[in-house]
Amino acid sequence: MTKFKVANIHCENCANTIKNALEDEYGEIKVDLGVEPRVVSVNLDGKDEAKFKEELDDLGFSVIEKI
Repeated sequence: MTKFKVANIHCENCANTIKNALEDEYGEIKVDLGVEPRVVSVNLDGKDEAKFKEELDDLGFSVIEKI
């Protein structure tokens, strides 16, 4: 499981936007709304990491760091 701290996720609707847009391509995505900054967890191959971060950014959610 790859985890990222992600900016601009404010609520369940934000989490659902990410899931609806990216789960078909990347599988199950978990968003922890109980921490700031929010933590997004997803099973990624290393080669998909940059593309996943780019697609998150296109949705308006910036990866702060990988944890």
